[in-house]
Amino acid sequence: MNLSACDVLRLDQIDAQISGNKVFKLLGHLQRAEEQGFTKLLSFGGPYSNHLHALAAVGERLDIPTVGVVRGYSHVPLTPTLEDCQAMGMALVFADKKTYVQRYLADYQQQLATEYKAYVIGEGGQGASGEEGCELLARYCQRSDSLPYDEVWLAVGTGTTALGLAKALHRQGSQCRVVGVNAVADQGECLQRWQQNMPSANWQLFDQYHHGGFGKCPEVLRALIQRYDQQDLPLDPVYTAKLFWAYEQQLLLDPELAEKRVLLVHSGGLQGRRGFSL
Repeated sequence: MNLSACDVLRLDQIDAQISGNKVFKLLGHLQRAEEQGFTKLLSFGGPYSNHLHALAAVGERLDIPTVGVVRGYSHVPLTPTLEDCQAMGMALVFADKKTYVQRYLADYQQQLATEYKAYVIGEGGQGASGEEGCELLARYCQRSDSLPYDEVWLAVGTGTTALGLAKALHRQGSQCRVVGVNAVADQGECLQRWQQNMPSANWQLFDQYHHGGFGKCPEVLRALIQRYDQQDLPLDPVYTAKLFWAYEQQLLLDPELAEKRVLLVHSGGLQGRRGFSL
């Protein structure tokens, strides 16, 4: 793809450790934790979690103890991501599949909050507080020539970033369409959340570009990542590679897309590349 066909918001360049949209999703949670008097933060993630990596970095810089409830087993060697988390002071608590599936349950979260005396952040920073921080992204979705974007595209996991951005754009009276590319084979869960929570009808969600599900990176995506590496635009295999793949495919299907003013949001997560052979 010729990058002149669109603009790219490089959130990956904000910080080497607190990368991309993660810092925005954590802002509201940090404020709630302070308001409620908590001095420890706890959240959930897999062995290559960008979210836990960013949370550990925030905890280290702000001198706030952090706990990561990790999907996996303590006898398995740590991934580079978890090694980083541990080095930054995060206490790792491993949960088997049966236990980890409870991470969305209020009773389980309350149990952990009591046991660790910690403010509990949903997996990936999701929730109203995560959306609140992501509303700040709207100020970065402005063209230098003052013309509004027609569409802003984002890769989607929980959908928190897109929902926060859409609410801010709607409040500003923007006609910009929010376009999500689902990185997860979630059987329509994200679509249902968006139908219930999007502030307007001016959005679109692509559910067909996840390449088999979360964390799946077939050869076609690896080739795309290598191609963009040559253009000095590193992508991560889990989210942004799928975003750029979807945009390229839609350019082929809808040539009029090239005439629109489009912004692609690079949501960071490059530390996760270490889990893949690229």
